[in-house]
Amino acid sequence: QKKVKKAQSEEKKVEKEIATNKTKLEKFQAEFDTLNESAEKVKEKFEEAKKVEAEQSKSLAEASQKMEAMQGGLQKHKGVEIEFRGNLEASAKQLAELSRRESHWETELEKLQTVEDDADDELSDDEDDDDENDNAEDENVNEDENNNNDGDTEQNESTIQSNKNGALPQYTPETLEQYSVPTLQEQIATLEQERAVLAKDANMAAIAAYRKKEADYLVRVAELDVVTEERQEARKAHDELRRLRLDKFMDGFSQITLKLKEMYQMITLGGDAELELVDSLDPFAEGIVFSVRPPKKSWKHISNLSGGEKTLSSLALVFALHHYNPTPLYVMDEIDAALDFKNVSIVANYIKEKTKNAQFIIISLRNNMFELADRLVGIYKTDHCTKSVTIDPRAFATPKAILKESTNNKTTTPSQQDTQKV
Repeated sequence: QKKVKKAQSEEKKVEKEIATNKTKLEKFQAEFDTLNESAEKVKEKFEEAKKVEAEQSKSLAEASQKMEAMQGGLQKHKGVEIEFRGNLEASAKQLAELSRRESHWETELEKLQTVEDDADDELSDDEDDDDENDNAEDENVNEDENNNNDGDTEQNESTIQSNKNGALPQYTPETLEQYSVPTLQEQIATLEQERAVLAKDANMAAIAAYRKKEADYLVRVAELDVVTEERQEARKAHDELRRLRLDKFMDGFSQITLKLKEMYQMITLGGDAELELVDSLDPFAEGIVFSVRPPKKSWKHISNLSGGEKTLSSLALVFALHHYNPTPLYVMDEIDAALDFKNVSIVANYIKEKTKNAQFIIISLRNNMFELADRLVGIYKTDHCTKSVTIDPRAFATPKAILKESTNNKTTTPSQQDTQKV
């Protein structure tokens, strides 16, 4: 009976525990249902947030593309402005050259006109002397001319009028009777003698010399035109090469600037860097300014940064240049000397994972840098002699580390891998 009572009491206890457990189970089931509903709501919100994130990412990508296009257009406009400035300077130089040539040839023309005027003056003086001699002889031979002044006045007026019209003078019979044939023959003989004397002193070779000089001048002018045309063609080719150089430089500069921002933000986890042209119209004249904003700090010139900040900025620029134009080999001497453990790990993992298209030779004393190397060359000194040894760090890895690495490689998604590398 004791056993029965004991069994009955235990049965009651068990029944009571079963009832209690059922109550707890129902309570847990209600809580589970509530949590399940909350999880469904959270999942829906997560999906909505994911869609919003995708839309925002798409909008950001479109905005980035528009910004790059606008920057490209701005750089093209700057290149066109520089080209216009070059053409304007070339036109100004050409105008100055033409003005100088114009003044030169105006001077030469004035000299030639002066020589021509002097020759005309000499000829007019000779003609005036001959007229005076003729008038004196006429006065000595014809004494009756003083009585016929009126007739002579009319004759002179008619003669002047005839000379102005370009025709030979017409004399009346009364006028012709006043002249004597022998007197006229003597005047003709005298003029011929004077002409012979002048012919002896005249330099007839001056005309031939002038024509020769004129021919030489025309040849020189033709040569000058040819050289000027060649110079213009060379200048056009030079301007075209300058334009191509500017376009290629601005294209590379834009890509390197964008990649530099990305590299520096990745290395410093929140900083910013900027490359700026000192003279945007002529980038090759003044150079480039490298400005950096470390995390939680203000913008500074790279020369005003600390040692570690300078190292991170320089490495970001090197990685940006490597992305634009990869170099097969890099040699770096203790780039991690001024860096802390976190930044050394970030730089080392980036070099190992992101730059597999190049070979890096790094001199380092930090274990979290050289432990990631494919080959490790140790330098040491014994017995006053320097020696070296080459090892594979993976050969000394523990089985636990190998298993952990393989597990991470199997279970980590691609996006998680990129996050871990950063």
